[in-house]
Amino acid sequence: MLEIMNLEKKYKQKTILSNINLKLNNTGIVFFLGQNGAGKTTFFNCIMGFEDYSGKIVKPTNIAAVFDESHVYSNLNAHDNIALLVRRDLTQTEQALVSKYIDDSVLKRKVKSYSLGQKKILSILIAIFTQPQMLILDEVSNGLDYETAKKVKQLLTSCKREMLILVCGHQFDFYNQIIDEVFVIHDAELIRVDINEFTDLENVYENYVG
Repeated sequence: MLEIMNLEKKYKQKTILSNINLKLNNTGIVFFLGQNGAGKTTFFNCIMGFEDYSGKIVKPTNIAAVFDESHVYSNLNAHDNIALLVRRDLTQTEQALVSKYIDDSVLKRKVKSYSLGQKKILSILIAIFTQPQMLILDEVSNGLDYETAKKVKQLLTSCKREMLILVCGHQFDFYNQIIDEVFVIHDAELIRVDINEFTDLENVYENYVG
């Protein structure tokens, strides 16, 4: 569970987040929508403890995050990255996941030869294998081709029954069919949206932000 009470974040005299209150359950995909610079990444950084803030955040003990730029070791292959970053042997189910989402021919190559999408899938798999209670994905859909986007959506959908996943991004079509809740960050405030009232995320954006 994630509970946020009276969260405030300022940079000098500018208020980025004001009086944010939020309570989320243990599972599902929750989308945070807003313009560039609205505070989405700052909000995630506060949750992860990367930013100072006022207020209170009650969060799971095990949190994993994947950002737009994948943080994996470029001169190692996928197997070595998993071994180094997960720090335990994978279960048979996890090994099957790796084989399902990354071709065997790719697994043995150094990550620096991977496409952007392949790096992101590897980063998400590594994050999942750390067995987080909450997974944060910041702009993870950027730059994905059609086939890779399908794989990532399938992977996230299979995981959302087991953990709370917080996401943000601007590729609305990517997220439309997989999210369970939507919040808008606008003018430093957090607004909960009833997604049943809108046809898609673009419609939400135009109504609250555009």
